[in-house]
Amino acid sequence: MENDGNLLPPLLGMYVRSVMTSSEKVEVEEFLFIINSCHELPKFASLLTSDLDLFIKIIRDDLGMNRFRRIFGISDDVNTIFFYPIMMEFTEIMTHESGYDFASHVLSVCNIHHKKLFCSITFRHALVLARDDKGCIILKKVITIADDFYKDEFLDLITDKVYKLSMDDLGISLIEHVLKLDFTRKTTENDMRLHVLMAEFDENLSTSSYDHLHKLVEKLTSDPDLFVKFVKTRRGTLMFHIILGKSEETDTVVWAAIKQRFTDITTDFQGGFILLRTMYVFKKRGNLKVYDKILRQIGLHALYLTKDIDMGNTVIQHVLNLFNYECTTLIAIGLHYHYIELSFLKHGSQVVEKLLGGDNKTVLFSLLFIVIEILKCDKDTLVRLAKDEYGNGVLRKTLEIAKLHRNDLFGDLVEKLKPFLDRLRGSSLGNNIAAIIDPAIETVKDQIVSEGNA
Repeated sequence: MENDGNLLPPLLGMYVRSVMTSSEKVEVEEFLFIINSCHELPKFASLLTSDLDLFIKIIRDDLGMNRFRRIFGISDDVNTIFFYPIMMEFTEIMTHESGYDFASHVLSVCNIHHKKLFCSITFRHALVLARDDKGCIILKKVITIADDFYKDEFLDLITDKVYKLSMDDLGISLIEHVLKLDFTRKTTENDMRLHVLMAEFDENLSTSSYDHLHKLVEKLTSDPDLFVKFVKTRRGTLMFHIILGKSEETDTVVWAAIKQRFTDITTDFQGGFILLRTMYVFKKRGNLKVYDKILRQIGLHALYLTKDIDMGNTVIQHVLNLFNYECTTLIAIGLHYHYIELSFLKHGSQVVEKLLGGDNKTVLFSLLFIVIEILKCDKDTLVRLAKDEYGNGVLRKTLEIAKLHRNDLFGDLVEKLKPFLDRLRGSSLGNNIAAIIDPAIETVKDQIVSEGNA
């Protein structure tokens, strides 16, 4: 039987496994012969790494791990051979109980090139490792020993994903670890006032003095411009994801500061996630009064946020996924007279379609507004909407939802679009619309014929 390229023939597999995991004298002697032979060692390393499943089983064996550690580091060429299974099965290896010992040994003996390669692989799998107890420990180690280029890459990644990471203790511990790095602290050196203030926060976060923390937050938020500047830095946004949730009094001060500069903060990438974190901690604590106030504030700024493609739109889509009736209603009202305009935009059309995908009460409310605007469209705008990459999706979903919930509105849409069907046919997007309308027209014709025959 031919080898499929990933599995060793049975006899070779048994040989490799016994050499790596057996304590019998014959196998011990064979292992010692191999590692002392410049000719045999690369060939054996190739055999060992040609079956990924077998390789993982071997390094999960105590004796197998010890022998791997004796082999890895003998030469750069052998190390290069071993990096193939490491790359292919990285998370599988690193999240195992032996993963930390494995990673520590690899990093301690490999050359600069391989160390950078290991950092690169870790970066690609960082979010998976961050969710695993053992993987997170390895991730912290790699970030610590990485050069400044990779530290900067890791800092960017963790800042970008800080909202999700802050949802559990592992993520929080990773954020805290990154904040303690000298590299992270140096990122604010160009603004001495900010840098000194952040050093005070660093000192307080290490002592867990909530009273002092509260006073520091009050000091920061007393200057709205400084607060906005603070939260827009990578270091600042990581800090606030740690601070939020420690005490309700401090969280209330933060929310008051966000509200004061609401659009500035909500349309900033880091600031927007701090708003979402603030909303999350109030809901988790059970303070629905403040939680609802935050949702209401978002709803009242619906149009401005929807048009902001950097972060405001993300916030709007996030809260629409919560299916909060009052907030969704405020968004629907806030976008009235702008649905057609938004439907031509990628991010705008996503919001409009989400408004048509909620529960029945909010869907009908949004549907009415959208249908009214479609019915008021001139023929050129309507045809352009039907043929537009994003507008077509909105029009198609409006027709489908209207047909499902409101036959009267669906009928009005059919009558509006019927004169333009010939202009729509011939393009794939236009055909989508015609495919929904044609059966409705035929049904009406059949009814007329039926009534005439009666």
